[in-house]
Amino acid sequence: MKTFNGYTTYNHWNTALWLNNDEDMHNTMQNIVELVVYRHITKKQAVERLLKRLPAKTPDGATWQADTIAELIEENYVEQLQYS
Repeated sequence: MKTFNGYTTYNHWNTALWLNNDEDMHNTMQNIVELVVYRHITKKQAVERLLKRLPAKTPDGATWQADTIAELIEENYVEQLQYS
């Protein structure tokens, strides 16, 4: 089975690539995760909110993957809890 740097598809990898490496996108995700940490919104709402704030596709033209976004939100949620 072919993988893309540990992700099952190119779109999953591309989603993680942009959210982890583009400063503006990463900061947007972090701000939304902070709302989850302080229980203003749920993780599901965080995914929906982030998808609404992102462009229609990644800058490379790939489709955003909601399940990858959910995983990234969970990872950042755990990390922020450690430091809050």
